[in-house]
Amino acid sequence: MSKNSQLLVDLGQGLSMMIGLPRIASWDNQSRPKKPKKGMFGFNLKSNSLEFFNGSYWLEAPLSEN
Repeated sequence: MSKNSQLLVDLGQGLSMMIGLPRIASWDNQSRPKKPKKGMFGFNLKSNSLEFFNGSYWLEAPLSEN
């Protein structure tokens, strides 16, 4: 199977669903979503941090380069 191919998932009873590779949204401070929904997350390219919106403000989890 190719590294970038989609997967076919068997749901049972003759049903299946094709899914693609997961992607995390990315942005910088100026291009963050204007109206984020609670639970939204993405990667901030400028701060090198994974960000999570808790419904009121953004929480950051900085990634180290060790």
